[in-house]
Amino acid sequence: MATLVPQAPWAMRLVTDRLPVGAPPYTAVTLNEATQTARYTDAVGQVVEMGKHGTSKTKGTASVSGGGDGQNPQPQTQDDNTTDYESD
Repeated sequence: MATLVPQAPWAMRLVTDRLPVGAPPYTAVTLNEATQTARYTDAVGQVVEMGKHGTSKTKGTASVSGGGDGQNPQPQTQDDNTTDYESD
């Protein structure tokens, strides 16, 4: 009699880490009271630059709708929003 070894579902076997796993470059996070932002420091108390984050911009999109064969179309109306992410 054959014994089946349980495996993860096929899709889960394809999953990999997106980013390398390792220790973070900081050891503590404190609040800068003047700016109300986080201050990341290393083991000796030096401030660690955490880099820039992307900025999201939302834009409205428009579509044209009207008669079934395209005659007498209605004016364009905003019907959806698209969010784009840009690096700072």
